[in-house]
Amino acid sequence: MERKLPAYPLFVKDPNFSLWAMCDELNGADIKTWYGEEKPVYGFLKTEEGTFCFLGNYDSVKAYGVSKAEQVSLEVTSFTTDYIFKAGKAEIKVSFVSPLLLTDVQMLSMPVCYINYSVTGAKSAEVSIFLNQKICYNAKSALPDKSVRGGVVNKDGYEAAFFGLKRQYYLSNNFDGTGADWGYFYLAGNKAFVCDAGGLAAYLSAGNKEFSHLGEEKYLAALCGKSGRIAIAYDDIVAIDYFGSFKKTAYLETHTIYDALGEVIFGGDKIDERLAEFDKDLKKKAQEFGPDYYAVLTAALRQSIAAHKLVYDDDKNLLFLSKECFSNGCIATVDISYPSMPLFLLYNTELVKGMMRPIFKFAKMPVWKFAFAPHDVGTYPACCGQVYGLKCDGGKNHVDYMKRDGAYETHMPYYLLPENFEPYDFNMQMPVEECANMLIMLAACYCYDGDISLFNAHKDLCANWANYLVEYGLKPENQLCTDDFAGHLKNNLNLSIKATVGIGAYANLLIGAGDKNADKFYDLAQKFAKEIIDFSNKFAHSPITWDCGEESFSLKYNLAFDGILGLKLFPQEFKEREVSFYLEKLEKYGVPLDNRKSYTKSDWLCWVASLTEDNKKAQKIIAPIAEFLISSPSRVPFCDWYDTVSGAQCGFQARSVQGGCFILLLKQNG
Repeated sequence: MERKLPAYPLFVKDPNFSLWAMCDELNGADIKTWYGEEKPVYGFLKTEEGTFCFLGNYDSVKAYGVSKAEQVSLEVTSFTTDYIFKAGKAEIKVSFVSPLLLTDVQMLSMPVCYINYSVTGAKSAEVSIFLNQKICYNAKSALPDKSVRGGVVNKDGYEAAFFGLKRQYYLSNNFDGTGADWGYFYLAGNKAFVCDAGGLAAYLSAGNKEFSHLGEEKYLAALCGKSGRIAIAYDDIVAIDYFGSFKKTAYLETHTIYDALGEVIFGGDKIDERLAEFDKDLKKKAQEFGPDYYAVLTAALRQSIAAHKLVYDDDKNLLFLSKECFSNGCIATVDISYPSMPLFLLYNTELVKGMMRPIFKFAKMPVWKFAFAPHDVGTYPACCGQVYGLKCDGGKNHVDYMKRDGAYETHMPYYLLPENFEPYDFNMQMPVEECANMLIMLAACYCYDGDISLFNAHKDLCANWANYLVEYGLKPENQLCTDDFAGHLKNNLNLSIKATVGIGAYANLLIGAGDKNADKFYDLAQKFAKEIIDFSNKFAHSPITWDCGEESFSLKYNLAFDGILGLKLFPQEFKEREVSFYLEKLEKYGVPLDNRKSYTKSDWLCWVASLTEDNKKAQKIIAPIAEFLISSPSRVPFCDWYDTVSGAQCGFQARSVQGGCFILLLKQNG
C-alpha cells in the first residue's frame, strides 16, 4: 500500500478526542491517540462468506475465525481519510470524517466524528464497530478504579451506546502527552450495545447478538446494514478551567450530545457536501504552488484545528485554546498561536482573536509584572496563569510545584498570586518574541476583517509591548525565541526582524484606531529595517546574529508578515536573496533552521517559501516537506521538528503550528 502520511487522522476533534492510524494498513495495528497510546477500536464486515476485519489490530481477533480484509485503496482529503477493502467477493468503502469547518464554529465545536461506509458485491452485509473502554482513560494514570459504566439510549432513527469511568476525574490530567480521565464516549448507529469481551468474541465466532455485558472489559458496539453512517462522540462534561470558571465545549452550551449525534446521523449528507466543497476549493488554490502543496495542507489541516478547544468566556466571547502538544502541554501559548495563524486568518479571524483573549486577560493580573507579553496562561486544560519559566529552585517560596517527567503538571491558580510573589525566572522568558507575536497577530486580524475593537480594548498593554520592542528589539539580549529547543541566543537577527515587523504592525493598529502616533512608530520600524538591511548587505546573505558573518545563516521566516501586512519595511530583493541562499543549503527533507544543526521546522519552511515571488523557488522548498511525509521513519502525526538529512523526528508531533503551512494561500489571498 502506497504511503500517504506518517500517521492518518481518523477521529480528530480536540486534544482529548484525537485518534489516529499510525501504519498504512488500517487493520494492521490498533489505532492510537495523537500521543501514541493504543486505544483498541475494531471494524468488521459480516457477509455470507464470513466475518472480515477492516479496522483495528487483526492479530487480536483472528483467533475467533475472522478473516483480514484486503486494503486496496487509501486517500486523504481535507477532512476525510478514505479506504477501500476487498472482503471475499464484497467490497467496502469506509470514510473517516472529522467535521472541522473553520467558517462554522458550531460545526467546529460539535464533539462528533463519524464513518461513512457502503458495501457492494454481497447478498447480505452487516457492518459493526466496537470501541474498547480504554478510550475512557489513560493507561498510565494511577487511578484507584478504571471500571466504567454506561448504557444505551434509544432515539428516533438510531441508538447510542455510551460509557465513561464510574468515578470521574474532571480536569485531572494537565500535563503533556496525555488524554482525559473524565467524560463519556458515545457510539451511534442503527443498533447499539454495551458488551464485554466475551460478547465480542461470541459475535465474531458465532454471530451471537445477545451481547453479555457483565465482564470487566467493556466495549461499545454499533451494528448497521449495507450502507450508512456510524457516529462517535465525546462529551467531556467539563472542558476547560478558565481562571476558576469551568467551561463546557462551546457547542454543548446550547445543545446536548444527542443533538450533536442527531445532526450527524440525519444531516451528515449536507455536512459531507460542505466539507467536499471546501476540499475542492483548497485543491484548486493549492495547484498554483505545485503538485506537493495540497498533500502538505491536508496533512496539516485536521491536526492544526484539533489541537485546540473551542469554548466561550463569561461574556460569551470565543476562546480558541491550543494545547502545546508533545512540547510542554501549555495552553494558549503565544508562540504556538503565531506560527499557526495563517490557517485561521484565512477562514475565520475570530479564532485568532480567541487565541489572544486569554493572554490579554492574564497580562492584566497583578502576578504578571513584566512590561512584555506572557508566553502562555497555564497547562491544558487549565488556564491558571503562565507556567513557562516558573521558578522551581526548591527555596522557601518556590518548592517543587511544576513538572512531571519534563512536562508541566500544575493546576495551581498562579493568577491569584499577589504582585510581590515573583514566581517567574526572567531568564526563561521570551520577551521580544511574545510582544511582537501579539502585535502582529492583532494587526493581521485587523488587516483581514477591519475590526479594530480588540486592539482598542487593550491599547495600554499593546503600547507597553510596542515600547518594549523599541527599547530592546533591535539587538535582543541573550534570550529564548519560539525555537527554544535551540537554546538562548544573543543578537538574534531573525528576532530583530520580528521586533521590526511587530513595531510596524503596531503602527498599522494605531492608524486603524486613529492615533496620531502611528507615523512615529512606522518611522522607527523603517529605521530598524534599514539597519538590519545595511548590516546584512555586508555579506552574501543575512547571518544568524549581529555578531556573525556569512559563515552563519538562519531562516528569516519572520520576514513573512512584512509582505502580508503590506508594511514594505524590507525590499523584495532582500527576501529573494535570502530564499536563493536557502536553496543552496537544501537537504533531502528541507533547509536546516540555521547553521548550528541539521534539523528544521516544516512550518517555518512554508513561511520562507512565501517570501519569494518565484513559484519555482517556493515549490523547491515545499517538495522536501512532502517527501518527509511519505518517507520519514517516524510514524507520528505530522511532526514539525525533524532532521533534514535523515527525516527522523527530533521532537513535537500533532501540533497546531502546522497551520503555518497555509501561509502561501494567505499570501495568495492577500
